[in-house]
Amino acid sequence: MTMQASKGRQPDNVSAYLKPMQIIGTSVLVISMLFSFSSQAKNNNENDYDLQPIEELGKRLFFENISDPNRMSCATCHAPNTGGTYNVSGVNLHQVAVTGARPHLRPQDLEEGQEKTTVKNAGGLKPPTNQYVSFLYDGVAKGLQKLQLAGQGPCGIFPCGGAFWNGRANGDIVENTNLVFDVNDASWQKKTLYAKYLGSLADQAFASPFLNPVEQNHKSKEDVCSQVESTKWGKELYYLSWGVGLSCQSAAESATAFARFSVALAAWQMSEDNNRFNSKRDIALAEDDNQQFPLAGFTDLENEGHDLFYGQAGCVICHNSNGANGTHPLERYTDDSYHAIGVPRNYELPGSPLPDIGLHPTLLDLGLNPNANLPFPPFNVQNAFIGAHKTPTLRNVDKRPGKGFTKAYAHNGWFKSLESIVHFYNTSDVDGQTAADFGVIRCPASIVTEKEALANNCWPAPEVPDAPLLTIGAVTGDLGLTAHEEAALVAYMKTLTDTTTVEPPKPYKSTSNPPKKGKK
Repeated sequence: MTMQASKGRQPDNVSAYLKPMQIIGTSVLVISMLFSFSSQAKNNNENDYDLQPIEELGKRLFFENISDPNRMSCATCHAPNTGGTYNVSGVNLHQVAVTGARPHLRPQDLEEGQEKTTVKNAGGLKPPTNQYVSFLYDGVAKGLQKLQLAGQGPCGIFPCGGAFWNGRANGDIVENTNLVFDVNDASWQKKTLYAKYLGSLADQAFASPFLNPVEQNHKSKEDVCSQVESTKWGKELYYLSWGVGLSCQSAAESATAFARFSVALAAWQMSEDNNRFNSKRDIALAEDDNQQFPLAGFTDLENEGHDLFYGQAGCVICHNSNGANGTHPLERYTDDSYHAIGVPRNYELPGSPLPDIGLHPTLLDLGLNPNANLPFPPFNVQNAFIGAHKTPTLRNVDKRPGKGFTKAYAHNGWFKSLESIVHFYNTSDVDGQTAADFGVIRCPASIVTEKEALANNCWPAPEVPDAPLLTIGAVTGDLGLTAHEEAALVAYMKTLTDTTTVEPPKPYKSTSNPPKKGKK
């Protein structure tokens, strides 16, 4: 798959060139048409996409080891073969958080006042997926909305938008830099075309993993810019994307390039290449005579799981983006909102950090008062958003490289299987009738891991004891499901696994000679 930058330039009448994709011999709805994307699948390989220059730049930024030392990429934490999450089973089973490019703080790295440590230099939470999180759908593809408060956004009474588990990439960071589009050069001509890439996803790249000492660990934007400039593809794709040459000669030029790298990363993550919509669910839905459940291509257990998902189990309340019955072709299975469900503390995270309190500090950072009583339930309580984390998409929730592979679930990775977290949703209210039916009790303080809890038929206390569990007793904790019905829900979620996997770009082959640094 050699993605040439000159490819992907389509004539004005793009619709005349869009054809149905063939997925395992099945004609399905054209995702690029529904998205208004400008990419389309190549005829000879369903995994091979003809990317626009801005998308290819973003993809190569994503897969390149842009780090210090040179051993870590975005794809390290967001691996395609596990649906955009971490792909080391042993780490998911225990540590969960990914060790950064610099595993330990060495003597030569010490700054004044610092001490050498043996604690792994790693993040504090499970890497969220980078797939199916980058747009909301209302006729066109666009970036995630800016973080909006409860009662003000499309999520109704819940806050929504933003990126990261705690929403701190709130959606206007890159835009407010005023670095992306320059009225004095050719980049200004891209403003209308690229505006849809601004927002929370670009902010998440800008935040930035490239500069985070527990991630890719570059010391400055100049260092990042220089490494990209040194690649075979950096200067050419930058010029083809922005119409100006890549320059890292000053801090100001590097800052501009860095902001544009963030936009490019958002562009690829929003592309059809990264969001395939070709799971068993998608194929069965497209092949079904009336595109309605129960689907002929599903087993009885999978169809039952769908009905429970949109019925008694209430999963649809949070894992829903396009309607109430699960038949929209672009359903992402997330409301892009924030909820506290009472996840136990994960003591196996490196250094055993204090529990993350989610959206609460983000609201403080934005100058908002998360402690204020809001005038509508269930948020007319103090500290309404402590412990609230973003709802993850369920697409590719079971994507894994093999049957014995362990994935971690929830923001802190405490759960190690779909079966376990579904059982938690069903029985975590230890005072409820469902827990009583299963004999589930509250764990003693000495039991802290999922393995121990399951062996003792108990659940530990929530990691944030003061968090208002906004849906306990209503949507989680006491669902009244049987063991068979839990298995049906798991079976349905497994149908959301894409049948193809994003592939890294192959070595770049130049097609043109971009101008020298900084020239139009």
